Amino acid sequence: MDRKSSVMISVVMMLVVAMSFQTVAAGGLDPIMPNSTPSVAAVSTVRDLVTSGQARYQLVERKVFAERTEIELVLTDQKGNTIGGYAPPYLQSEDEARQLWKDFVTANLGMSAVADQISIREDRKSESESFAVAFALDHSPSMTIPRAIRMQKAIQQALNSFNANDYVSIVKFTGRVTTEVELTNERSEYLSDFKVNGLNLRSNGTAIYDGAIEALKQLDQAPQATKRILIVFTDGEDNSSSASSEDVLEYAKRTNTIIHTVVYGVSNDAPVTQLSTETGGKNFRLTDVYEFDRVFLGIYTALRHSYVLTVNMKADRELESSAGGVLTAAGSSAGSIRSNEMMVLLPRNRVEVSKYSTDDALVMNVDLSFDAENGEVTQSDLNLLDSVATVLVQRNDVGLDIVSATGANTGSHEEVEISQKRVRSIRDLLIRRGINPARIQSYANRAASSNPMLQRVASPTKTTFVFTKL
Repeated sequence: MDRKSSVMISVVMMLVVAMSFQTVAAGGLDPIMPNSTPSVAAVSTVRDLVTSGQARYQLVERKVFAERTEIELVLTDQKGNTIGGYAPPYLQSEDEARQLWKDFVTANLGMSAVADQISIREDRKSESESFAVAFALDHSPSMTIPRAIRMQKAIQQALNSFNANDYVSIVKFTGRVTTEVELTNERSEYLSDFKVNGLNLRSNGTAIYDGAIEALKQLDQAPQATKRILIVFTDGEDNSSSASSEDVLEYAKRTNTIIHTVVYGVSNDAPVTQLSTETGGKNFRLTDVYEFDRVFLGIYTALRHSYVLTVNMKADRELESSAGGVLTAAGSSAGSIRSNEMMVLLPRNRVEVSKYSTDDALVMNVDLSFDAENGEVTQSDLNLLDSVATVLVQRNDVGLDIVSATGANTGSHEEVEISQKRVRSIRDLLIRRGINPARIQSYANRAASSNPMLQRVASPTKTTFVFTKL
């Protein structure tokens, strides 16, 4: 082969390689790792990554304000590594980021928003930064063995993602406190010492504050340069501690420790959540054991790498005209609220505003899914109930009537029993999210209410929410 032919073949091969690279990049099949800065044309959208199984997301925090919602989340690949490069400052413009996130915001976060309503930033911490993380974990009998194992496995998964320069301690408590993992940065040591063994502590009671104090003592042994994090998990209220919440707060503030609290099904979690509120941490209210994975992993991952999305939820004029006018309670209102002010806090793609909405009530019909055996709201619909709870939190002058349909609404004993389970599930979930029970009335079917208005407006096939002014 002569020199000229050899050169031509080399050129052709280089072009083939370049074209192959362009094809893969344009297809966007590979998630972008944190140390890269992609062009928007070279990556998949976040929605496509999640749908294809190449990425998972964990919500870290959701804050709802009158005109905006702020969401912090982490995006990881199948191995638990964080995915970066999908927002400024690692993208050149926010317009590029909006195109990558807008479908995800609508489909996965259940928020109806156009691209212009969304802003995103990516927050990365130094990989060399060292954290000391202590867990104070409720192992009282109310946890039950399956729930305890699920929680332990979620923490085990999180521990597997810790960096080599991180310190770990694990404290388990019932009425007594046991330090299972003494503070260490030896990965093999804390992974082997932490036991996934259900409820192996033989004691009644719940000593949350004593457990937190012991965990803080462990953190106090960490090198001065480390950032100290305490994660407190409980499914009940404290009834056994010699220490108080004030003792915990004093110790945490003196040692510059941030406390994150995770509560599962606790009716009155205010004393515990105060620990996170006053130390700059976050509080997570859980109602399903399958949320354990995302929360415990999400808390740690967000220490190093997260995205913060802000969605502007200003009411648009079209919604005002389609959703009805002034919302007041008949005979009891001292003032009024606009129905569009309510709707901006709800995922509009999931909510049907009833034709029965009037000046006296905002009526919504929602196609909720329920477990056939226990009547509980399915996991996929919990975000929608979070939005309903947010409405009630933001507007404490509003009450809610819930009417659950079974489809037939004949009033048979079996049908009423099914409907009772459903409305009880909805009401309990809202109460667990901090809503005063006195503000929520629930009815098993259309005929169960003596209120003629509810009998008239309730859907025969969907769950009906009726908001009225208190």
